[in-house]
Amino acid sequence: MVKTMSLKQARSRFSSLVDKADRLSERFIVTKNGTPKAVVIGADEYESWVETLELLSNPKAVKALQQGLKDAKGGKFRSFKDVFGEDQ
Repeated sequence: MVKTMSLKQARSRFSSLVDKADRLSERFIVTKNGTPKAVVIGADEYESWVETLELLSNPKAVKALQQGLKDAKGGKFRSFKDVFGEDQ
C-alpha cells in the first residue's frame, strides 16, 4: 500500500517510515506544497527494482526470458532433480 504525506509529516515520523518501509514493505510518497517530491521504500525493494530494471534493459536477457516462458508454457522444461540429480 502506498501512503502519501507532506514533507512536514514525513520529517516528524521519519524513523517510523523507514522501519515500516523495511519491515512491512510499505511505500510512502512525500509531497512538498502538494507536489510529489520523493518516495521512501525499503532497501531490499529498491535493490529488487534496480536488478529488474537492469535485466529488462538488456535485450538479450529479455529475449532469453521470453523464450524461457514460451518453453515452459509448451511443456519444455526439466525438473530440478533432472538437472542437478537431487531433490530441492
